[in-house]
Amino acid sequence: KSCMFADALATAAMSREDISSARTLLEPFRTGFREPVTNFILYARRGPRIVRMLVPGLEQKEDRERRLARHTPAKVIVVGSGLAGMSAAIEAADAGASVIILEKESKTGGNSAKATSGISGWGTETQARQGVADEERLFERDTFLSGLGGQSTPSLVRTLSTKSAPAIHWLLRRFNIPLTVLSQLGGHSAKRTHRAPPDENGRPVPIGFFIMKTLRDAVESEYKGKIEIKCGHSVTSLIHKADEHNVKTVTGVQVKTEGEIREINADAVVLATGGFGCSLSEDGLMARFRPDLIKCPTTNGAFAQGDGVTIAESIGAELIDMDKVQLHPTGFIDPKDPSNPTKYLAPEAIRGSGGIMVNDEGERFVNELDLRSVVAKAIQNHCAPYKDCDYTCPPFAWCILSEPAQKLFGAPVIDFYKNRLGLFEHCADVKAAASLIGCSEGTLIKTLKSYEEAAQVGNCPTTQKDIFPAMITPDSQNLILCRVTPSIHYTMGGININAAGEVQERIESIVGHHRHIRRLFAAGEVTGGLHGNNRLAGNSLLECVVFGRIAGERAATIDTPSEVMFPYTESDTHLKDESTGWFSVVLREMRNTDKKYGINTREARFNLDGSLQCTGLDIGQYVAVRGEIDGETLMGYFSPITRPTDEGVIGILCRVDARGGPITKLLQHIRPGSTIQMRAMGGLRIKFHPKPNPHITFRGKTIRRIGLLAGGTGIAPMLQIIRAYGNFVLQNGPDAVTPHGLNLIYAAEEESDLAYMKILETLRDTFPLHFRFYVVLNRPPTGWYQGVGFIEPMDIRKRLVYPPTDEDMVVMCGPPVFEMAMRKTLFHLGFNSSQWFSFAADDNISAHL
Repeated sequence: KSCMFADALATAAMSREDISSARTLLEPFRTGFREPVTNFILYARRGPRIVRMLVPGLEQKEDRERRLARHTPAKVIVVGSGLAGMSAAIEAADAGASVIILEKESKTGGNSAKATSGISGWGTETQARQGVADEERLFERDTFLSGLGGQSTPSLVRTLSTKSAPAIHWLLRRFNIPLTVLSQLGGHSAKRTHRAPPDENGRPVPIGFFIMKTLRDAVESEYKGKIEIKCGHSVTSLIHKADEHNVKTVTGVQVKTEGEIREINADAVVLATGGFGCSLSEDGLMARFRPDLIKCPTTNGAFAQGDGVTIAESIGAELIDMDKVQLHPTGFIDPKDPSNPTKYLAPEAIRGSGGIMVNDEGERFVNELDLRSVVAKAIQNHCAPYKDCDYTCPPFAWCILSEPAQKLFGAPVIDFYKNRLGLFEHCADVKAAASLIGCSEGTLIKTLKSYEEAAQVGNCPTTQKDIFPAMITPDSQNLILCRVTPSIHYTMGGININAAGEVQERIESIVGHHRHIRRLFAAGEVTGGLHGNNRLAGNSLLECVVFGRIAGERAATIDTPSEVMFPYTESDTHLKDESTGWFSVVLREMRNTDKKYGINTREARFNLDGSLQCTGLDIGQYVAVRGEIDGETLMGYFSPITRPTDEGVIGILCRVDARGGPITKLLQHIRPGSTIQMRAMGGLRIKFHPKPNPHITFRGKTIRRIGLLAGGTGIAPMLQIIRAYGNFVLQNGPDAVTPHGLNLIYAAEEESDLAYMKILETLRDTFPLHFRFYVVLNRPPTGWYQGVGFIEPMDIRKRLVYPPTDEDMVVMCGPPVFEMAMRKTLFHLGFNSSQWFSFAADDNISAHL
């Protein structure tokens, strides 16, 4: 019960019942204290056992080096030179690729260079040093809450969350960008949006421009010969081909430069072209998906036309949430040029520093720190149109900053917007402010008095505001005011990608609805499915770094010496460094499958070394998984639920409750980017042979009928067989199999233990002449009408395969006692051991430990 916590400076003794709770106690030292711990060693006398600090989602250096060594150098084209494009290019080059960045404009940076709010993230050293407590569940809750009404794919949100601190530390440590100033912006529940402090002369540092200039300088100085930037090169289309199954492969791009069109070939292409926030023509993307916003102001550069979206869609990429367009609530109205449709963005920090918003009657109408979508909608509903222009007048609000708010916002920043751009106006007192607004002085005084009282108690009963960064009262002097209007700022919709940055196309299949377009990746605002209906401040730059780096590395590692990952033989020379057959695999995502497969189940999906690589496993073959946590190595065995032909990924289904075994603790701890070890084991290894002579074999023998006996979690390998069987029927026709040639009996203790039921029902309904299944429950619920108790001999006679022939086989998987009972039953029914396969009796487990 005793253990020691140690770093380079101190040793402390603790008492805990078990080592897991001791590790949990120490985890906050990594992120939640002013001097963050960079490592710890935990020693437990019981065992004895030693535990070292592991950051979830962070791949160990030696694992990464070993993994990257299993690739051949690739040529990668990155389209777009904003933060997503630069991040992708740098990561691809670091992974050994040669990279060309194609930028249609005359200079790099895109909309990233215009960003002012900062980059958000939790668990950073900046938060730790400033005593800001933040955590994964808060960051993810805020992101999901902001995105309600659109698609915020859980795997993308979890990846963004897990990789947020590494992304900020990458900029801070790798490129010396001082992200040391924190703000709590609208929709965030903690101070987590990072910016740089003013420069040595007190001038504000525009964070987007600063980041982009720093990365551009690094590319030019550190990546000569590795990264080439070509400005003035507009990509007009993707060069691609399709096979007989219409699986598409991108082989390069078509480029227009100086009036000429030419082709550039590549091993992989990354689209990082940004959104379509300025595609406002009658035939543009905005007219197609949000025609109501065509005449709305925008903060985007004229280049934001959605080029990447268009060229990806033209070859079949799926687009999602294209109608989800964010209106930033505070685009400056320039009183000298109010009709200009392109607005300077009034930074989020204006409201985050304590600026309050009133309408033309001098009344507050919204929590200024609410979500952008909420504040923008409130302006549209409670404010009058701007009156002094011929332009279609949008509703606008006044933003008022007191002297304390101005101090928080920063005098140099105010000087830029007020004196250089003329977007703020000074008012000596509240009377002058009311005169400028054109409202009653009494109304404005009443508004400020109510705000003062709310700030004193920490809550505004009208707007539910509970954070008051700076005070403003009826007696405040030296106020500054600006006019702001909702403006198109960001497009949440775009190309559908998965958590590996692979571009998806939609297909109709019994085994899934999506597949990737080979050798095509995307990152940044060109993609959709992350932010839902509304993007949180600071999550755009974060998304660019996180998914830019992911897409860049997956593009760079596209080619591998072997088409398959796991089988090991002496002739496979590229595997000699893996002489034990174990490979480190990186977690891509952990999908919640409670509704799909059963309560307390998760699908863990791991990247294979290359995006085009397959597992090399046979149908029915299983894998071993192992990893270390709390000083012990845990191991489990799983049947993949992805197909052997699926490219770039292997998925396993696991339980996350006590029934999942000890390995559950490890699987619950890991996050996207974490590595575990995996190796191919034995198993059924049934083979489905395609045309021109379609047939099914097991151990060289032709099989006509297959019976499946599953107990509890033993259903997992059965699903793989059923899917493969259905796909075999689709590809080769019903004549290739025997009618009702696949039958399943599924036994479980109670109904809540059943997994895969929806997909089993779908497969049965899709193949009613070929697949049947029957469920037996030991403790059935009221109203149950299928099997009760245990699988009886009569169940096998009526519902499996009977009488046995030389072309029949029975597969059983479940707890050892279940399989032993089934083997005895089969023996008494006249089956011999050559006609069945039992996973529990497979010698490969003990042979490979």
